[in-house]
Order: sequence, then C-alpha cells, then structure tokens
Amino acid sequence: MRLLNISHLQCYKMRQFCLYLLASLLLVCCKKNDDPIFTINLEQAIPTTLIEFKENILVTITYEHPDGYLGFYDPDYLSLEIKDSRLINADYYHLIPVNPPDHTLSTHGEVLIEIDSPFILGAGSIETLEFKIRIQDREMRWSNQVTTPSITVHKE
Repeated sequence: MRLLNISHLQCYKMRQFCLYLLASLLLVCCKKNDDPIFTINLEQAIPTTLIEFKENILVTITYEHPDGYLGFYDPDYLSLEIKDSRLINADYYHLIPVNPPDHTLSTHGEVLIEIDSPFILGAGSIETLEFKIRIQDREMRWSNQVTTPSITVHKE
C-alpha cells in the first residue's frame, strides 16, 4: 500500500512538472510580431520655422509595400493619419491607390503631404510642434510611425 502511494505521488509530481514545462515552452515560443509589414520613411519636412497662417508645411514620405496595398478605392476611407503633438486626436486623410484593382504588385514611391499652416493654440507668441504620421494599408495594417522634426510657429 505504501509503495502505491509513493508511485502515485511521483506520477502526480511528474504530471505537474510536465504542465509547468509545457506552459513555459508556450510562453517562450510565442512571440508577438509587432513589426509592420510595410514601412515609411520621412525624407523631408519644410519649413521648420514659420509664421502662423502664412506657410503650409510640405512633408515628403517614402514608402515600400510588398503587396502594393496602399490607398483605398473608396474615397470615403481615410488611411493617412497625421497627429499634431499639441492635440489629443489625429486627423485622417484619403490616399488614392497605388496599384490597379485586383493586382498584387510590390510598390515603393513617395507621398507628398501638404499640411495646412499651423497656428498658435496658446496665448504665447511661439509654439513648437511635431507631426506623427502613419499609413494604413488595405489589409487594415498600420505602417511604422514617422515623426517630423520640431516645427516652430511664430505669431504674426
């Protein structure tokens, strides 16, 4: 009887060890893939110093997408996200498609974004801001985020 209890206890400990081992292996083997499937790079943002209401900001971004799923055929779908660092919410804009319908083509190119002249939100005479930009593809995946250099806005 005592031999039976010892073997039962050993079996229980072995089963418990196997469950811990399995859980540990699952945690180690599962890796969340946060890498974007396509990338964008900030090439240029000009001007970086301006007078409010006088000049728009021109931002040039290069993109590379292995399937060419940039831009939407539906003009109501907004896939370009631009966030002013001074504000809570981002603004969204439409991007036209870069490849023909029903085709998968590796694409790369440039997008020129014209951002309306920023204005000073506070009571001061100078403010600095940055824009954070990213693009959503037709598979609903977001690109990496790029940030413009600091832009200084002066009151007129």
